[in-house]
Amino acid sequence: MVTSILDACLNVEEVIPGFAPAMIDSLADIGGIEKHEPHFEQLLQRLAELLVIRQIATWDWPQPVTIQWEPTAGTSKKNPEISISSEKWTIGVEVKAPSLLQHIRVRGSNFTQVSSRMFTTDQIKKFASADDGVTLPRDNPIKDFLISANAKFEQFRLVTPNFFGVLVIVWDDFIFEPISALTHKASGLFTENSFAKDAGGSPLTFPNVDSVIIVRHLHQLARATRDEPLIDGLFFALDYGEEGMFPFKCRIDNPHGRTPPEEIFACLQAVPPGPDLGAEYLPSDLVWWLNASNSTPAEPSEGTAVDKQI
Repeated sequence: MVTSILDACLNVEEVIPGFAPAMIDSLADIGGIEKHEPHFEQLLQRLAELLVIRQIATWDWPQPVTIQWEPTAGTSKKNPEISISSEKWTIGVEVKAPSLLQHIRVRGSNFTQVSSRMFTTDQIKKFASADDGVTLPRDNPIKDFLISANAKFEQFRLVTPNFFGVLVIVWDDFIFEPISALTHKASGLFTENSFAKDAGGSPLTFPNVDSVIIVRHLHQLARATRDEPLIDGLFFALDYGEEGMFPFKCRIDNPHGRTPPEEIFACLQAVPPGPDLGAEYLPSDLVWWLNASNSTPAEPSEGTAVDKQI
């Protein structure tokens, strides 16, 4: 894991001078309390940033670009992780990773998982009565990520011509969770039935976030910290993977945003989710796990999912 981190930092250093010592110092600052899970989750989140930054910095852009780490715009002190600028456009990229450890424990021990907010409280109670519990949607972090990214991109959009904002969410292997949170017709954050409302009861639209890219890699980082073998053919902890190879990264465009340049999707290997990618790339209502109660923190369940669309 350490070698992978150092190599990634040095890769980025070639494009962004000063990045390597600054990133290594920030990683070294995490900790201080033995077996303190918030520190472990903070480490995973920082590594998720490094994963995406390395991919952007080392990709062979088809035109000359300038890449900045933690850029600022105007008088705002809020900034995304990185920006990429060509003669025609600037793309800001914000990287987020959720705290999933407790959610993974719950998900691994419950037979039933509710993936969206389509059920009433009484219906959920009936699901719970049939077994020991129900795993509820993990969608609030995604709402918070959108709110944060929207605020960070706002000043850039005001002062930078042809600016596009892209939020990258690094999740674990259960990619149907963020896909459902964003696109499920009953409550998705990018739908008219969004569970996130403003003071007047209208759906929040996040107009400065043009697209969301979801990368299923958080569990790989967790495995690497424990010196466990990686899965899905990756060679090192910060290996972003190859284009067109499983596990696929997906893009979900904001209907209230603009379409970013295709280069960012090519760079981050993001394609629209759909059945051709696999069942987990569709929004779901309800999942019944046939072999739950065997997952550990930061590790996906090995159970078989039965996706029940109601």
